[in-house]
Amino acid sequence: MLCTGAGHYPIPGWAAWLSELGAWAGNLALDGVRGTIALSVPAREYASVLLGCGVVYATFRPQLNRSPTGSQFTKAALLQPGRYLVRLIPTHSSTAFVGILNETSTKHGLEGYNVSGAWFPADRYRIDVLQWPDGPADFKGQTRISEQLEIGLAGEEVALLPGQLADFCGFSSLHCAIVCNNAALKRESEMLISASQTARPMPFSALLRPRTIQETARQFRSVLLSTRDPLDDYRKFLARRRAKVAILDGALSVSRWLTTGLAPLTIGLVERTAPSADIAGDVLYRDRARSRRDLLLPPDLARVPPGIEVLAWQTGIGAA
Repeated sequence: MLCTGAGHYPIPGWAAWLSELGAWAGNLALDGVRGTIALSVPAREYASVLLGCGVVYATFRPQLNRSPTGSQFTKAALLQPGRYLVRLIPTHSSTAFVGILNETSTKHGLEGYNVSGAWFPADRYRIDVLQWPDGPADFKGQTRISEQLEIGLAGEEVALLPGQLADFCGFSSLHCAIVCNNAALKRESEMLISASQTARPMPFSALLRPRTIQETARQFRSVLLSTRDPLDDYRKFLARRRAKVAILDGALSVSRWLTTGLAPLTIGLVERTAPSADIAGDVLYRDRARSRRDLLLPPDLARVPPGIEVLAWQTGIGAA
């Protein structure tokens, strides 16, 4: 349901179709398919948010192991002391901690982690090892920083989020990268949705969980990249984080980024009224000319909403 000041309304058919298309792209990437999905739309508003939510929902896999044998202590003990920035994911509360892993140790027969000078029992926390651009250099000389996991949900709202909430909201993993106008996409991701007429609303961002590279150590599922920033910096970042799908939001993003191979699956979104729409179309058609074969939409996506045109093609097989 979409939620406005006037009430709750069923999500429009075109919006549901876009989120399902994002899920299809994510599943193709999980299956090892490399390819491109080209979308022509009358206007780009909300399209990338919906596509990204579909990608995240389809590709998320639980990590958190709450069993007594699920402690990560043994693996954490292999990490070089003082070299890793970590987030401690609680299994019995909603307060997480971010800091430098100084060492693993045993106190009074209990295994635990020393993070920025404080000791945490291993049976109550799991470790999310953060990677570039989150690094120890930003936390040198600081004590651990506490943060609330951005869950705040109960009851029916949980139906909108996959897996265990602490796992989904606490661990940072990259499902999709969106090359876009960051301010516009953040504004669109605050649109409220709910699981039913009576459920408490939550924003799209609770599922998309976007962040920019500059937002140090923030929990995320997708990363927002600016269309005009240096290409090489992003390529290195995404290669380490292994994004599954790249969404190129707008004709300018498609023109600049389509051939950079940011992820196994790329969704190129072109609004027909954009000044660079023709250039973006040429870039997409050249990419298609080099493809292995066209990809047919699955039956549940075959009825394309009015005003939207879509083509998909496979460029290769194998992981990025």
